[in-house]
Amino acid sequence: MRIAVWLGVAATVAVLACEVTAQQTTTPKPSAPKPSARAATSPAAAKPQPATATTANERFRYIASVRDIMHVLVEANADKIFDAVAIDVTAAGIREKRPQTDEEWDELEHAAVALAEAVNLIKMPNRPMARKGEMNVDPEGPELPPAEIAARVNRTRTQWIRYANELQDAAVQTLALIEKKDVKGLFEFGGALDMACENCHLEYWYPDDKKNRK
Repeated sequence: MRIAVWLGVAATVAVLACEVTAQQTTTPKPSAPKPSARAATSPAAAKPQPATATTANERFRYIASVRDIMHVLVEANADKIFDAVAIDVTAAGIREKRPQTDEEWDELEHAAVALAEAVNLIKMPNRPMARKGEMNVDPEGPELPPAEIAARVNRTRTQWIRYANELQDAAVQTLALIEKKDVKGLFEFGGALDMACENCHLEYWYPDDKKNRK
């Protein structure tokens, strides 16, 4: 009797299992919903853009003019390099000047780095040539007024950048000599550094001198 009951229960379970299996086989799985056109073009799906405030904060703010940078960074640091190595011939004999300590070499390294980076400041577009209302240092001297220098730079900006890069290249080469503590090389290369400065000055600051040298 128990055997017959268990067999009946087993048969019933088997029938139900077959029905469930048939339903799973025939019922299609729901497909994932396609993104709507609105979702595809929503701001969340677009590439994130920098905030307006961040962009404004990243704009250049010109504090110094080209003349300021030339005087404070270029001229001052170039002079340190020019004066670091020298040979003075006097009645008392020959006196050689050169960096002696690590501190003196470090100071020269700082000067070369500042000189090289100052060129990037000069190349920044639309930097004022001089402070507002400022004329040339010596009105009767050979230097052109700032407005005329700026006009020349704007007309021949490619050439201006070329001269600036030549100065930067010279500063980088000077830095390499300083890092090697190459006194002889630094002494011999001083003329190339001076020439990089002078070529630009003759073209933009006092072009009349360039004409007179021809």
